[in-house]
Amino acid sequence: MLQKCANPACSVPFRSLREGKLFVTETRDPQAEGRGPSSVRKLRHEHFWLCDSCSSHFTLRFDNDWGMMTVPLAEKSRARFQVAGGGEKC
Repeated sequence: MLQKCANPACSVPFRSLREGKLFVTETRDPQAEGRGPSSVRKLRHEHFWLCDSCSSHFTLRFDNDWGMMTVPLAEKSRARFQVAGGGEKC
């Protein structure tokens, strides 16, 4: 169950899906690893929520080593518009 904003620096409690932004990620269930055929892997759905204030400045990105990370929206936009040669696309 969601309890608070996924931003570690924020303590806004979760109250309603009408506020903020909900994120769902699929990860492999570590307890299901090594059991049964490798083609059958159990996926676990995890839910994360950013409050209204945080969702206007941040997004979430899943990293296999670090887990869910809060990322500034400007950083996400910059990475998306990078083109070969170091220039930026308008």
